[in-house]
Amino acid sequence: MKTFKWKIILFFISILILYLIFIHDMSLKNNYIFPSYYRSFVQGFKNKFYSDQNIKVPGVLNQSRKFLILTYTNFSNVWRLPFKASSVCSFDTSNFKITDNKKQLHRSDVVIFNSRDMPPMQELERINNMRRNSQLWIYFTMESIHNNPDVTDIDKYFNATATFGVDTDIPFPYRYHKKLSKVKNINKDYFLNKTRMVAWVVSNCKINARNKLALKLISYGVDIEVSGKCAKKFPKRFFSKCQGRPCYADLRDFKFYFAAENSLCDGYITEKYWRTGLNFDLIPIVLGGSNYSDPRLAIPGSYIDAMSFDSPKTLADYILNVSSNSTKYNSFFEWKKHWKLGGYSYFCTLCSKLENGISFRTNPLLKTMNRSKCSRPQKKFNIWIKKS
Repeated sequence: MKTFKWKIILFFISILILYLIFIHDMSLKNNYIFPSYYRSFVQGFKNKFYSDQNIKVPGVLNQSRKFLILTYTNFSNVWRLPFKASSVCSFDTSNFKITDNKKQLHRSDVVIFNSRDMPPMQELERINNMRRNSQLWIYFTMESIHNNPDVTDIDKYFNATATFGVDTDIPFPYRYHKKLSKVKNINKDYFLNKTRMVAWVVSNCKINARNKLALKLISYGVDIEVSGKCAKKFPKRFFSKCQGRPCYADLRDFKFYFAAENSLCDGYITEKYWRTGLNFDLIPIVLGGSNYSDPRLAIPGSYIDAMSFDSPKTLADYILNVSSNSTKYNSFFEWKKHWKLGGYSYFCTLCSKLENGISFRTNPLLKTMNRSKCSRPQKKFNIWIKKS
């Protein structure tokens, strides 16, 4: 008799829990607001019995349906809006809609958070408790790992990363590049009328690595002219003809551009190489923590990689040699015959990944944003810069 009584009690408890889950899901669908303790209880129950721990999406996302993408945060540290639904892609994107309306959170299939505008933990926890099991959360950043907030406490909320480099779920480089199927016919002397050696436009004066290298190169006879807020720290400066970013009027007389990154981190290659150097027909002298020889990260033969030389002195000697040899100088522009810049967008990449499927990793933030990716290159530089 007692056993039967307990079975009846358990049956009604089960019915009650299923009812609460139903009301919870309907509340999210219709944007009703229930007390946080109620939402936390029901979502916790669902996570325990229906979710794979903190991963609230399948192991592979690949669904032929419409996607609503919510950009939950601002993008204050990104110099242009990274996601535009008007982007022209090589495939149909009519199934993808993008919004910044937070009221659409409960309806969204994908939610994107910018690292530098991340909500506080309390808010993340609150909206996570309201989150549907199939909703994909993406961590986005274009800042170096060194300059990003620590991700240890928020890793559990995210299913995927979208950032620079190749160790990410959705690759968002500072610029897209593609190997051409047919060689271009280009006949131009890039050495002609270039009378000055190295240009450098810099406003962040606190980056010791690139400051040290610049001063060493100058001591070995490399003529570096500096513009921007930090110009007074160096012996030779030039004054900009343009407002804001470097432009052709500033750089057309120079042979090289000192494309030194503000952080030596693996995979972190910014517009200093991609735009300032390559756009204005200069040879970028790159200093960073990346493997520039990887064609997924940079265009082969388009740059001089500082730390690929035995020492700063051998680097300086090579720059001086190329500077006085038109044949060697022009060889650094052969890439233009074989590679194409641009032609894709972050929106296209995101849609393509969602359409074709994303394989999710455990602890994606802790792996992609691992700070050892900055500490290792920095240690290597500290040893290298001391060589004569």
